Amino acid sequence: MKRNILLAATIGMFSLMSLGCSKDDDVSGEVGTEYLKVKVDGVEKNFSVVSAYWADGGNTLSLNGTLMDGKNPSEALMLSVISDDTRVPAGQYSLDDATSFTILAAHMYVQGNAQINSGATRDTETKDDSFNLKIDKIDNAHVQGTFSGVLARTQGLNTLGKVTLTDGKFSLKIKPN
Repeated sequence: MKRNILLAATIGMFSLMSLGCSKDDDVSGEVGTEYLKVKVDGVEKNFSVVSAYWADGGNTLSLNGTLMDGKNPSEALMLSVISDDTRVPAGQYSLDDATSFTILAAHMYVQGNAQINSGATRDTETKDDSFNLKIDKIDNAHVQGTFSGVLARTQGLNTLGKVTLTDGKFSLKIKPN
């Protein structure tokens, strides 16, 4: 079940990077009351298109941010907390904790004509990834917290590259179930 959710979430983010936004979307880049921001390899990113939503009856919380290059997505970040049987509560989550929750972090960016994907999740073979997410406040309509980690770009058992996320912060409205 978890693998199906992880696969669906990852495909969803990759689709977002491929499809872009319509010309009616507001992509001003200004950080308002809703935000997802982080330093990616030391460079601060304030994602201009952000969202949060419940999936799987509230057992999965997904946080998403996209940077736009004109009308085309140029960089995206997806963070998910996944449970088999309970709603996601406030708390501290990491790849190696003893909780029943799985976390997934994925970062994508466009370089030339290629999309570069890096990720971190509990069930990977690489030891090069790490991720910590702290949800300070959460209810049915809002989530707030912090995160950091190292996401790995892999091919088989080989790590091809890493992306370091520091000083991550978010405050997002959660779309209703």
